[in-house]
Amino acid sequence: MGEFARERNRRGEGARLRDDILAAAAELLERTGSEEAVTLRAVARQVGISAPSIYAHFADREAIVDAIVDGAFGDFNAAIQAASDAAVRTGAGPRARLRAGCAAYLEFAAERPNRYKLLFERQDLISDASEPVPLVRTESFRHLVASLQACVEAGLSASDDPARDATAIWVALHGFATLHSSLPGFPWPGTDAMLDRIVYGLGQIREAS
Repeated sequence: MGEFARERNRRGEGARLRDDILAAAAELLERTGSEEAVTLRAVARQVGISAPSIYAHFADREAIVDAIVDGAFGDFNAAIQAASDAAVRTGAGPRARLRAGCAAYLEFAAERPNRYKLLFERQDLISDASEPVPLVRTESFRHLVASLQACVEAGLSASDDPARDATAIWVALHGFATLHSSLPGFPWPGTDAMLDRIVYGLGQIREAS
């Protein structure tokens, strides 16, 4: 009976209600750190609608979570792009722009751990050939490859396979971000030192002149 009472408190219709549903689901996930917390009943309660009202906007719970994942990737991509753009505005070269994007990667993971966790821990993030991965989910990696390629073209990297070496950088960034969060008591080197080793070492970047 309580759910029908909440339905009268609906905060929006159409696209606005869809946004309210996504915001509520994302807030539940970030607060709890668990995808399991995102249930239709919990989301409906958060928004102030009846659970069946959600079906006008999302087919099921998985559709909501998929939309949250895409939104998380959008935030992640924007953070990396903003850092790279800021480096460009200061006149930084390809080497510094590459590092700035990677630094933003680690900063996002540290400051928004539950949102970062969502990016790479779902089994369906890598779809089969009949279900292409949404471009928003590969944008940050494509940006990393392009940034390393720019270093190669500027004569700053000895990489002969930027895609392969960008993959190694990504794996190392993810490993450091994940372990640094889960093992805070480990005597980690400073983040800047680790970032330099990951980016410059795996990217085969030459010393700045």
